[in-house]
Amino acid sequence: MSATRRMYRGLARLLPRHVREEGGGDLELAAVACLEAARARRGRPGVTVAWVGLVADVAFTAVAARRDAARSRILASSAAPRRGVIERMLDNLRKDLRFAVRSLVRQPGFTLVTVLTLALGIGANTAVFSVLNGVILRPLPYPQPERLVYITSQFPTLDFDQFWVSPPEFVEYRERNQVMASVGAYSVGSATLGSDPPSRPVRAQVTPDLLETLGVPPMAGRPFEAADSAPGAAPVAILSWELWQRGFGGDRDVVGRDVLINNVSTRIVGVMPAGFDVHDQKIELWTPFIIDPAQLPGRRGNHLLYLIGRLAPGVTMAQAQADLERQLADWQTLAPNSHTPSPDRHRLRIDPLKEDMVGSVRRALVILQAAVAFVLLIACANLANLLIARADTRSREYAVRSALGASRGRIFVQLVTEGLVIAVLAAIVGTGLAWAGLTALLTVNPDAIPRTAEVSLDWMVLGFTLGVAMLTAFVFGLVPLAHLSKGSVGQALKDAGGRSAAGSVRTGLRSMLVIGEVALAVMLVAGAGLLIRSFVNLMQVDLGFDRAQLSTFRVVLPGNAYDPPAQVAFYDRLLGELRAIPGVTSAALTSGLPPLRSVDANDTDFEHIPNNRPPGTQPAENVDFWQGISLDYVDTMGIPVVEGRGFERPDLQGPPVALVNETLARRFFEDRSPIGAHVKPGFGDGTPWLTIVGVLKDVKQGGVDSGAGTQLFLLNDQLPRVAGFSYSQMNVVVRSPLPLDALAPQFRRIMHGLDAALPIVNMRTMDEVVGESVARPRFLTLLLGVLAALALALAAVGTYGILSYLVTERRKEIGIRMALGADRRQVLGLVLGRGLLLSGLGLAAGLVGATALTRVLANLLFNVTPTDPVTLGAVTVVIAAVALVACVIPAFRATRVNPIAVLRNG
Repeated sequence: MSATRRMYRGLARLLPRHVREEGGGDLELAAVACLEAARARRGRPGVTVAWVGLVADVAFTAVAARRDAARSRILASSAAPRRGVIERMLDNLRKDLRFAVRSLVRQPGFTLVTVLTLALGIGANTAVFSVLNGVILRPLPYPQPERLVYITSQFPTLDFDQFWVSPPEFVEYRERNQVMASVGAYSVGSATLGSDPPSRPVRAQVTPDLLETLGVPPMAGRPFEAADSAPGAAPVAILSWELWQRGFGGDRDVVGRDVLINNVSTRIVGVMPAGFDVHDQKIELWTPFIIDPAQLPGRRGNHLLYLIGRLAPGVTMAQAQADLERQLADWQTLAPNSHTPSPDRHRLRIDPLKEDMVGSVRRALVILQAAVAFVLLIACANLANLLIARADTRSREYAVRSALGASRGRIFVQLVTEGLVIAVLAAIVGTGLAWAGLTALLTVNPDAIPRTAEVSLDWMVLGFTLGVAMLTAFVFGLVPLAHLSKGSVGQALKDAGGRSAAGSVRTGLRSMLVIGEVALAVMLVAGAGLLIRSFVNLMQVDLGFDRAQLSTFRVVLPGNAYDPPAQVAFYDRLLGELRAIPGVTSAALTSGLPPLRSVDANDTDFEHIPNNRPPGTQPAENVDFWQGISLDYVDTMGIPVVEGRGFERPDLQGPPVALVNETLARRFFEDRSPIGAHVKPGFGDGTPWLTIVGVLKDVKQGGVDSGAGTQLFLLNDQLPRVAGFSYSQMNVVVRSPLPLDALAPQFRRIMHGLDAALPIVNMRTMDEVVGESVARPRFLTLLLGVLAALALALAAVGTYGILSYLVTERRKEIGIRMALGADRRQVLGLVLGRGLLLSGLGLAAGLVGATALTRVLANLLFNVTPTDPVTLGAVTVVIAAVALVACVIPAFRATRVNPIAVLRNG
């Protein structure tokens, strides 16, 4: 029998059976397992340090003999077959995995804490990265999407940076440009689909070349053809995949079927692929945009189209812009002295389609990704603290393994394997947390950011998660490896306990980690605090009306079934029945629903402003918002009348009148009163002058964070005889103390009784309407607030952990201090002082970092500065309070140390 074999058997007789099994036949692991067993049974009869040392000596001798024998065999026969590299690697991996799993199972508390801590960091990063990937990184779902551009018009004198394009401008640009492979146009609205019950899907009226420009054909049926947009063409439509599934049950025979759209029999000619959309408008129904060449000259002021172009191969954005400038320079030659584009007052602009869609949220999402990276760093700092503490308890194990011949690389691989096991578990749990969080986030805020339909946990996101986990596993191996520095092996074998110089260094490292955690948490909490304060400021903005106890829904009357007088009569019957509902205080109508609606920018004449005035001497006679309202709208909405009066019942049959808001009065009348002045909306040459009878308080129309804009209020009941039309789409507002759930069945009953073919659209409370208008800032505030709370909790755990370790490490010192006369208050102050010092240093560093980093939030804030002292003061108080709570528990633990027991046990 060889010397190695005899030594191993001698060692095996010294080891308990379960220890031999733990070693799995590997002498090095068996010695380590013996050491762990001895440590676990310390103080029991028959287990002494000398016995452990004997085992280590025997094991070391056995390893040396085994290595000598192996070297002799190699020298004796160099041709002896070697084990393959891959086989050895797999064998080592199997052993490392087995040892790692058993080691982690023996310490379930440590394993649970590390997995959950890391899972929170990975889960948060995965969720936010999935949003960043779906919105920013993923290309648009069209062939060669980088060649798609978005074309809009600009009116610098009216402060309109992106506006619609008129049909003549579209046709002329399409024909005269020299850089586009194709150009299509579309206009978005809604249409009534005659189903049971009737619905009101979002509809896009598109030119036939739009689908060709986007490069996406229907999945069933055919695309639109040029003949479909000709005057008098038979009505046709294309369904979205989602509407096909929801409204027609996915019936494959739907192509060729006739349905009622806006009360007109329309043939379905195609179905688009799943997820197909334009500019994130959530379009579900597509119909041709009719272009009548004979009517184009008269539609130059009719801006209602957005354009999408596809650059020809090899054409750059700079070339496209240069071509546009060429067209702007001579556009007037097409129609002299008319409303045509020009280089100064009526421009066109070209933007990459993707940049126009997501450019407004790019900064916010990058900030969120940076914030969630901070959370991961804090989690990793916590894990580093845990690993250092665990490495302190395993330092003797590392020393024995090194003494038995294990190289630093071999031990590093073992530690990385342990880290890999934990990281994989954390990645699995984190992915589940990310999926749940992402689902909840997109359910609560589906329209807060563009392209939410494309946000998912795809392979790219899962690859990112795996990469984060692998990096963390590598860190798992690096941190404990510091215990194997030069000279640490002998020191670890000699040290039986107590506080060594190396331990002091590691305590300093852990303290630095805690300071870093607190600093990162301060920066996140400061950013979240600024967004929260900004959001509170938004919600406290005076909207100009009382939104309490208001409910609303929209009614659309098809023009082919209701002429203007019939529309007015229908609205009168509807309001009468709504007011008769028990509990309803009042009901009214408005064509535009505040606080967020599209701008109208309608030409309007003011009698006192001459038409031949020099350019720039008076504001352009253009009103931001026209609003058709019913008689009781002002009272129902709770809008104060600043001057004059509101509409009254005699106005129904009296001379045409109008109301204006404060902003319009200031802009067009300056210091004079507008009451009694005359204004003429641009309805046509036969439109009479309207007398202004009242000035209303400004009501937000362009958004909570925007100015009110100029507003002209028209009495809808007068419009059929004044302008020959009535608003066919009206928002109903009902004031009642009853909840919407109680009112909704009554609303549906009344609408069904008046016209069963009309759907009720967007039934909501006014609080919900206002909430939807601030969906994006609410989304950012909520997400950053959750991240800040998570970071704060992790920093508190880190502070608690370092202080708990400090109490354990200095237990003997504390016992001696108490034995020498230190009272509990002094011990409490010792530990509290240490914890508050670390937290204070982290707080100071974090405030300095927050002052610099929060400046990137400037564009996202409303009525608050990035260095707002109130917010930073509140952050200081919150961090100090959390730090105090984290310090108190270990401090009280220290006061309960029994000096007699500590001194007796040495």
